[in-house]
Amino acid sequence: MLDFARWITARDYRAALMAAGFALLPLLAPLSCALLALVALQRGAAAGWRSGALGAALLAVVAWAAGTQPAAGLLSALMIWGPTLAVVQLLTSSGSLSVAIRLAATGAIVLAGTWSLVAPLTGEPWLGLVADLVAPLAGQTGTDAELLAGQVLAILPGIIAVSLLLMSVIGLFLAMWLHAGMTAPGAFGEAFRALQLGPLLGGVAALAVVAAILGAGTVAWAVALPAGAALLLQGIAVMHALVRVKAMSGMWLFAGWTALILLWPWGLLGFACYGLADTLLDLRRRAAGGT
Repeated sequence: MLDFARWITARDYRAALMAAGFALLPLLAPLSCALLALVALQRGAAAGWRSGALGAALLAVVAWAAGTQPAAGLLSALMIWGPTLAVVQLLTSSGSLSVAIRLAATGAIVLAGTWSLVAPLTGEPWLGLVADLVAPLAGQTGTDAELLAGQVLAILPGIIAVSLLLMSVIGLFLAMWLHAGMTAPGAFGEAFRALQLGPLLGGVAALAVVAAILGAGTVAWAVALPAGAALLLQGIAVMHALVRVKAMSGMWLFAGWTALILLWPWGLLGFACYGLADTLLDLRRRAAGGT
């Protein structure tokens, strides 16, 4: 697999073709982000942006051939790949995964809050689009579809912000894992286990989540989504670090990931709290024997 990844990323056109192909399938969109991020890590940020621009042109051609506006393909490429390549550039310029994730999370939080305050989404066509998406969920839960659509629409900026954040982070993580496999095995795991939001961002994120839970309004909920996702990432990093430091069985990781997936949404909230606890108490340093 590493040899194939090395071959794909060696030329802009190869990476662009495969990234565009992945992007056409929603479930594989994170792989397209990872591919372009790997190009940037392997050959520099400029190569990643060139491959992304070529892939965007290909998506525009596909959109035109399908009878839609080519601009739709370009916008899709920008929305999907732009944040990922930006995060990779933050990583390479800072040399720190923690700094890159910190800045990416800050950007997502600012986007969600500013969008919700300055230009909240109301009325048509947004309400109709959201209503179509939530109709199956409304039927399953017995909730009034129009009421549910209005609630989702109110926090849609936060949903978009957290989606962009997670898409870019997942793409970055996959790319770093592959890049480390080619150049420095184990380097990604070491960097991920040290992931730290810092007290300022961690505190702001915690306040946003608490405010949302206490009913501070839709803006608070919109901001809480990317803020909570950032704390969640740190919580997962803490779990991996503690298992490593304490030389615990890998079954603890299996149990933790199982709880995270199956106990939704409480598992997500629990790991976010774990990330906050590490911000306040530095759990990893204490586990390693620090004071």
